Amino acid sequence: MSKSRPVWPYFLAASLPGMLGAFAYTMFLRPQMLKWGARLGEPLRRLPGDDVIAEPTTQSTHAISIDAAPEDVWPWIAQMGREKSGWYSYERFNVGRLPSVTHIRDNIPEPRPGMRMDDGSVIWDVQPGRLLLFGRYGVPHRLGGTYDFSRAYLLEHMHDGTTRLLVRTRTYMPGTAGALYCYLIYEPMTFLFLARQLENVKLMAEVYAAQCEFARRAGL
Repeated sequence: MSKSRPVWPYFLAASLPGMLGAFAYTMFLRPQMLKWGARLGEPLRRLPGDDVIAEPTTQSTHAISIDAAPEDVWPWIAQMGREKSGWYSYERFNVGRLPSVTHIRDNIPEPRPGMRMDDGSVIWDVQPGRLLLFGRYGVPHRLGGTYDFSRAYLLEHMHDGTTRLLVRTRTYMPGTAGALYCYLIYEPMTFLFLARQLENVKLMAEVYAAQCEFARRAGL
């Protein structure tokens, strides 16, 4: 009677692709997602609002250069996520999944500390033309726990008149379920959301700046 063959080689062969995928994601893809668009040193900088979530489970720093002055970028930041303006990202993040606006609205007030945003976040700090800081405590997630987060949009005026837009997100998710949710769902979703958002802000702000410059030269 022949001996039965050990099953561990088959188990190892079946699990090897998943192990290699997890290793590649952890070592290569994840670090890039957490600093998409950021230049050397920007993820290590201390930014306004970092003290709100003192010991985050995860932190990301996303950034983009915009060929427009901060005063042409700020109106887009000031109105997003408020009064159904949308987030300039995927529609599933918008109230009622309505499309995000593609124009500057003049029918909503300027953001102020204490105001609530469409997703339930609270505006914590505003420096017109430079900073929008908001966040939320006790947000439920799909694995049964909750998390706290802060997000800061910082506009920096560059020497050539353009804008460097940095977005710092700090999130605290307690427990094993929180760590799993953060690693497997929250970080990838945050990356996809912000990458699309920043690209759209760049496009709209640059078009808006060009239109303002044309109107100025035409005396309109």
